[in-house]
Parts: sequence; C-alpha cells; structure tokens
Amino acid sequence: LTMVHTSGVQFCDVMYCSCDGSPDSHLQLLKAGLFPTTTKEPRTIFTFQVLDDFIQDNVKCRTSSMNYYSKLQRNTSNAFPHLVPV
Repeated sequence: LTMVHTSGVQFCDVMYCSCDGSPDSHLQLLKAGLFPTTTKEPRTIFTFQVLDDFIQDNVKCRTSSMNYYSKLQRNTSNAFPHLVPV
C-alpha cells in the first residue's frame, strides 16, 4: 500500500485478518487509524494525522491540497520530489 503521513509518502505491506467473521479490509484499516481511498481493494491510505494536519493548514493558512501534497513530496524526497507517486 501507499501510505500518506505527515512525514511523507511511504510504501508498506499490510496483512489483513482473514478469520471467519473478520471485517472487510477497509474497516480493518479504519480501526487502525488509516483512511482508505476506496472500500474495495484499497491501494492508497491516509493516516488520520495527515488528514487533521491538512485541515489545520487549509483553515489557518488556506493551503490548497495540491500545495500540501507538494510539501509531503518534499518531506519524502527533497532531492527528487517529482519521483514521489501522486
């Protein structure tokens, strides 16, 4: 999965519980504090911290989502921000 956090964009492996009666993958992610971009086979997730941080930047500084993501790209790779996935 591609995980977007306040420190930048990282890739991580996730193993979902597949026990009988276990919730769907998107619900397991939500319980772990991760917001999936889709309910079916999520490939990108946002931490609740990055969503809260974006809201604060947007409200206080009127930062657009594009500029905020550009900041996250630079946090991930200051030398090569254009290589960070969009």
